[in-house]
Amino acid sequence: MDTRTAPLLSSPIQELLSERTSLSDWVSGFGSPLHVVFPAQARENYRQWEDLLGRAYGSCKIQFALKSCKSSALLQAFAKAGAGADVSSAQEIVSAFVNMVSAHDMAMTGPAKTNHEMALCLKHRIPIHVDCIEELRRLLDIAGWAGDPARLFLRLRPGSEARSRFGMSPDQIEECLNLLKAAGVDQIGYSFHLNDYEMSSRVRELGRCLQLARRSHAAGFRCCGIDIGGGFPMRYLAGFDRDTYNNGPLWSGRCASGTYPYAAETYGPFHAAAVIATALADPTDLAFLEAGNIPILLQPGRSLLDQCGVTAFRVTELKALDENSQIAVLDGMSFSLSETWFGSDFVPEPIIINVGNRAPRTADLHTYLVGRSCLESDVIRKRSIRPSNGISAGDLVVFVNTAGYQMDSNESAFHQIPLPRKLAAVRKSTGWAFHLDEQGSREE
Repeated sequence: MDTRTAPLLSSPIQELLSERTSLSDWVSGFGSPLHVVFPAQARENYRQWEDLLGRAYGSCKIQFALKSCKSSALLQAFAKAGAGADVSSAQEIVSAFVNMVSAHDMAMTGPAKTNHEMALCLKHRIPIHVDCIEELRRLLDIAGWAGDPARLFLRLRPGSEARSRFGMSPDQIEECLNLLKAAGVDQIGYSFHLNDYEMSSRVRELGRCLQLARRSHAAGFRCCGIDIGGGFPMRYLAGFDRDTYNNGPLWSGRCASGTYPYAAETYGPFHAAAVIATALADPTDLAFLEAGNIPILLQPGRSLLDQCGVTAFRVTELKALDENSQIAVLDGMSFSLSETWFGSDFVPEPIIINVGNRAPRTADLHTYLVGRSCLESDVIRKRSIRPSNGISAGDLVVFVNTAGYQMDSNESAFHQIPLPRKLAAVRKSTGWAFHLDEQGSREE
């Protein structure tokens, strides 16, 4: 393994991979690829987030972004620990309800909600994020028969992204406030959506939302919260040199690493807490929030799922390319490692688990990982790997830390092949146990 892209591993994942037999047996029983999630890790992550955010500001609310992973076991683990849910469709609302999230703890954040979804939120009093004035007009019409809105958040367009399709300008926000005042709605909050992972941009936009909240408070509105969304980077690697990666042996010579900050120095809850602490450096802003008991809401997805899942593919066969390189055809497709949707690699190097006494393994060959479909573009990893112990048919290729967006964001039943199964793994004193993900987190 290339140590420069060796993934960071939690103790439970290290134990499962070292033990080998359980994971291989599970893949044999449930098929390849197989997703494995760890509900206990989800609870531990939530507690860490809650602790660090509480030090930055006393009233922070964490809402897990359902779009980042469809796992029932992980969502239920977060809900039992106290997290809310960030939903963007009627189907995600149903999933949140089934997995024990109350309507009060949800947020409907999707930018283009159908009339049915708006009515569903109004009927259940789920807070709604309004993306544009046209959407607000539609919402107020529906409220005439579906019920008054509980809490509304107006989405501010970032100052650095004037052409973003999300959010509104300050003038459009003002127009929304006039409509809301005329409709008798006096409880509002503010939010924003950013297309980056920068701390400075979040500090700036949180500051802009604070100023809007203070001005609207002076105009007679009550602030129900400021929502800073997600985009807090997760740390996959101890260090990462993007240029070295992109200049290595690549399938078809294509750039492969994308732009994700795989080795962010400040990451996850540390990143989020630093954003809040920096933005609230002005004591008058802090006093305003505390006086009104105004929460700061966050919707982490990937970064809340750190070390919460792995994805295991079985090697179907090897195909020689030349004397120095080969293809490993995996029993699965790139749809099950969704970073490929962006035309880039999921950078952390997969771990090879050699299974049984099979044909001699040729070590040190450049090996490209490809899927089983008929698509030329079905390449699971564009940068080659060089397994130190070789690789052969029947071995497992295990990608680590895949719960956040990688497992199922882009999954497909292409070729009528069933979608991959998910198992929830539990470490017991007698060894590893599992249950089907759809059974929830269960009591351990």
